[in-house]
Amino acid sequence: MKPLPIRGRGAAGNPPNRFEPITIERDGWTEADPLPRTRFLRDHSRTVVARNDSPDIGFNVSVNPYRGCEFGCVYCLSGDTRILMGDGMLKPLREVRPGDQVYGTRKGGHYRYYVRTRVLAHWRVYRPVFRICLADGTRLMAGADHRFLTWRGWKFVTGTEQGRNRRPHLTTNDRLLGLGRFTPEGEENEEYQRGYLCGLIRGDGLLAEYRYHRRGRSHDNQYQFRLAMTDEEALDRASAYL
Repeated sequence: MKPLPIRGRGAAGNPPNRFEPITIERDGWTEADPLPRTRFLRDHSRTVVARNDSPDIGFNVSVNPYRGCEFGCVYCLSGDTRILMGDGMLKPLREVRPGDQVYGTRKGGHYRYYVRTRVLAHWRVYRPVFRICLADGTRLMAGADHRFLTWRGWKFVTGTEQGRNRRPHLTTNDRLLGLGRFTPEGEENEEYQRGYLCGLIRGDGLLAEYRYHRRGRSHDNQYQFRLAMTDEEALDRASAYL
C-alpha cells in the first residue's frame, strides 16, 4: 500500500518536526480515492474534562487530549519583527499578508539557497514570548516553539537536555544562519535619491561618450545614457527621482 502524504495542515496533532516529510498509511485507501479533508466541528468545552448527557453513548465524561490551533504552527514572532520580502524590501510581520512573497531557504544537496516563497497563511496569537539576544546586537522576540535555522540544524527557542521536554533548542554556543542584522531604513530624501541613482546608473546603466570630428563643425560628439532593465520598480523609481 502506498503511503498517503500529509500536506501542511493535515492531521490535528502537532507533528514532531514540520520540516521533514511525514507519511501515514490509511486502511482501505487507494490512489483512485479522493484525498480526505479535515472537518472542523465547533467544540463548546472549556475544560480538559468534558461532561455530556447524550443517550447515544454509554459514558458521560470525556477527556480532550488536544485543544488549540489545528495548524500547529512553529513560526511565532513578535509583530514588529522585520521580514525580508521577495522584492528586497523590509516589512513588519504584522503587515505581511497571504499572497506576499518572502525570502526563505531551500536545501539543495549539501547547501541551502535563498529562494522566494509565497505566504499561505497569517494569523495573530497571544502567548508568552522569549527574548533572543545575538552577538551583533539584534534582539528577537519569539514564542517557545519557534524554530531558528542554526549551523547545526533547526532548533526550538526553548527545551531541555533530559526529560519529557527534551528537544533541540538554542544555546549560547549556537550560530544562526541568515543575512545578519538589517541596517536601519533611511529617509527617502534628496540625498537618498542621489545615492539610489548613483548606484543604479553606475551598476546597471550605460554611460558612453563618442567623439567625432566633421568638416564644417566644431564637433559631433554623442553622449548616451540608457537603462535597459526588466525590473519595472527600479525604472519607475529612477524616472521619478530624475
